[in-house]
Amino acid sequence: MKKIAFYLCLMAILTIGCTKGFEELNRDPTKANEGNMDPNYLLTSGQLNYGNITEFQLYELAPMMQVLASTATQTSYSAGDKYSSQLFSYNDRFFADGQIAAGLFAEAQELAEKKDPVKYANLIQVSRIMRVMAMQRITDTYGDIPYAQKNGTLYPKYDLQADIYKDMLATLEDAAGKLDKTKTKMTGDLFYDGDIDKWTRFTYSLMLRVAMRLTKADPDMARAYAEKTKDKTFKDFTDNAILKFNGTAEERKNKSANSWFGDAVTFGQVRWSKTFIDFLKNNNDPRLYVITEKSDTGMVFNNDLTRPAFGYTQTKPAPAGKINEVPVGMPNGYDINGVRSIETAPGYPGATGKGNNASPLGNYARPLTKVFAQPTFSTFLITYAETELLLAEAKARGWDVGAVSAKDHYRNGLVAAMRSLEQLNGMLTMGTEVETFAAAHPLDESSLEKSLEMINTQYWVATLFNFPETWANYRRSGYPVLTPVNYPGNRTNGVIPRRLNYPNREASYNAANYNEAVSRLGGNDLDLTKRVWWDK
Repeated sequence: MKKIAFYLCLMAILTIGCTKGFEELNRDPTKANEGNMDPNYLLTSGQLNYGNITEFQLYELAPMMQVLASTATQTSYSAGDKYSSQLFSYNDRFFADGQIAAGLFAEAQELAEKKDPVKYANLIQVSRIMRVMAMQRITDTYGDIPYAQKNGTLYPKYDLQADIYKDMLATLEDAAGKLDKTKTKMTGDLFYDGDIDKWTRFTYSLMLRVAMRLTKADPDMARAYAEKTKDKTFKDFTDNAILKFNGTAEERKNKSANSWFGDAVTFGQVRWSKTFIDFLKNNNDPRLYVITEKSDTGMVFNNDLTRPAFGYTQTKPAPAGKINEVPVGMPNGYDINGVRSIETAPGYPGATGKGNNASPLGNYARPLTKVFAQPTFSTFLITYAETELLLAEAKARGWDVGAVSAKDHYRNGLVAAMRSLEQLNGMLTMGTEVETFAAAHPLDESSLEKSLEMINTQYWVATLFNFPETWANYRRSGYPVLTPVNYPGNRTNGVIPRRLNYPNREASYNAANYNEAVSRLGGNDLDLTKRVWWDK
């Protein structure tokens, strides 16, 4: 609110000068303003802005992490597995979108403190907690970022990531201690409807995520804060933070749905990666048949998701010799009629459809469109499964995070990652196969490194719909082991990117602070192989 008045006043200075009492004189009582705005609305807006993540994660991060594979060329959407120029063209998404979300949370806190700090006591703390979550995603993507200065500062300095992480952890600890279920709960809370017990567990689960990012950069701090979460994190998958979409307004539609549909169906560029599908297949993972389908008639141009699909869900493993009944993943790093045609890939399974509707990718497994391509498809922000896997790692490292063993935390994570899919859509159901799978795949504790590999590879699968987190944990842990793509003309010399460069506008708009931050990168912001502070 104050920023709006500031900009209006600035315009007035350039013309007739800023009149005393300008803000009051120019306030329309029929519109939302500082006096009549409920700060709970800002929390709702912030949650939508943060959770309804940009489609960039599907265009670039999912192929980069070899969960999806794309046949897009370097100059097209969905070229993340080409480490392409598009990474530079769309690099502002997480920076700008994240700052909007973080700004809304900061404004919610500021307005609540100004209007009634007692009435809005829990809202104030939840806004602080959510701002940390939003800022972590930005700093994990770029490194040093504007963080500490007041929301709305015109030319903010770039804080060191080490300082940012220290403050985020301290903020979470302080906010968790101030949440109070005897006080007024928030309204408009899209995650937990104001349930303070759940918000407390959310805060400690987020603290664990933030702490574990530092296992290499600052293991002492990582351990200290991980141990502070002992017996305080999510208790089961009903604690999952889920953002649900009703599809009735543009802001309440899942932004990624159009990408799932457009790239996997209409344009036919994207399929599940061979790396991902082979991992599920080699482990007899029941998710293999639940999340996949095959395009039996080629590409679809009528947006009809109600027609029967040739789904692997129904077929299960087919009799020997029956083609493509077992899902086939598409290798990363190929294109269609470009410099590396998918039709030349080893084991190419052939096309489906005829004439103009033919799809050269038809026999590769694609995401289950009736589920993932729906604008009402919900999304996870942080889950019990992820938290249990991180606790398994902390326990394997010998940290005091509770009495539960690393092996049991790992099993909890496996089971919850599968059961949680049912919360998103009833079609993603596996029944007794979940327990059978978990029993057949216990944590290998023969060495710490083997345990870390298993835990973090499962984290890769468990973060299926949150690819910024997938990418961050991959950089932090080194797992899963991925073979980089060396597509002709790529921008990293065949190295999986470690960060994104800052938005181009920062170099002109906030030049002095931007240049100082870039100097800490060795002076080359466009080198995507540079590592953020915690990525040792």
